[in-house]
Amino acid sequence: MTDDDRTRPTDPPVRTLPTAAVACEPLWHLMYRYWFWGWLFLDANTGDLLRRAAAWRHNVRQRAHLPVYMRRWLAALVVSAAVAAGIETLLEARVAAAVFYTGAVLCSVVQVIAGIAWAFLREP
Repeated sequence: MTDDDRTRPTDPPVRTLPTAAVACEPLWHLMYRYWFWGWLFLDANTGDLLRRAAAWRHNVRQRAHLPVYMRRWLAALVVSAAVAAGIETLLEARVAAAVFYTGAVLCSVVQVIAGIAWAFLREP
């Protein structure tokens, strides 16, 4: 290795984008992308055979992100159930606890859907 090889960068310099070029997403869009994974996947039922196969391969690669979403929903489930149990035992307010129990049940439904998608999205 010569001195010229050590001093020359192998990659082109990274240019930062000007602040005007950075897209500002609305908060609701960021929250949707944080909690729901539908935007990661492509429809594998449209197009010709090659497009469907490419969409399937894309979806199989995106499967790796589902456990992250499952952990987020698991955390929401645990927090909702803990708040509901705390309200029910400490305040004896069963109606208020039912709201949080309902949220925990909805979180578990999302968990099941994500788990099924994760289980079936694999290489055949």
